Amino acid sequence: MSVHGTPTITAGAQWVLLILGGIVTVFVMLAAVWVVFSPRPVPTPAVDPGARPVPAAPAAAAAVSAPTAVLEPGTPKPAACEQIYSPTMVGAFGDLVLNPAWTTQPGADVRDGADDPELRAIINGSEHLSCRWVSPAGASDSGVSTSVVWVAADQTAAVEARLRALGMECYEELDGLRCITETTTDVGRYGQSHFLRGGIWLATLWVNAGPDGYTHDMVNTIWAGA
Repeated sequence: MSVHGTPTITAGAQWVLLILGGIVTVFVMLAAVWVVFSPRPVPTPAVDPGARPVPAAPAAAAAVSAPTAVLEPGTPKPAACEQIYSPTMVGAFGDLVLNPAWTTQPGADVRDGADDPELRAIINGSEHLSCRWVSPAGASDSGVSTSVVWVAADQTAAVEARLRALGMECYEELDGLRCITETTTDVGRYGQSHFLRGGIWLATLWVNAGPDGYTHDMVNTIWAGA
């Protein structure tokens, strides 16, 4: 009767088994990664061409216009910039021209009435006239720009509050409120004049120009029949 001894595994065989086991493990991991990250086709449901909806034509965009303030009866409503100046004031501007063609071109370097973003937002969002006295040849370092803006009571209050917050000098004048600021630099003089009265805001921005009595002339002309 033969006696079988306990089988033994040599050290070399152990290394072979460990290497084989590692290779198998790596292949299993690679297979798992491939299953998780490989792109899979998305099944496309069959669609009956006869049942496919036809997209409707896009609706036309509604025209957007500046809101019109509800004004008190008798509020002046000049229809053009020529109606807000006296002949004397028109002659006082010399070589500057009212609203030359270049000011309405895309990208024209013009500003209307104020350089503060909040004030400009009210101007642009309200019914207004843009009246610019500038060089007929194009942008220069001299000019006067006035926006005649029709404003509701709450807008008037917002404009006044903003003018005061900006540190402008405000005082009562010509039955309305006048706010002004002026700065002198190495390149010249720059300033603003704002006048609020009865639903109208005269917002003026000027650079190295502006005849004396400019705002007074507008007020006296606009409210001539009041």
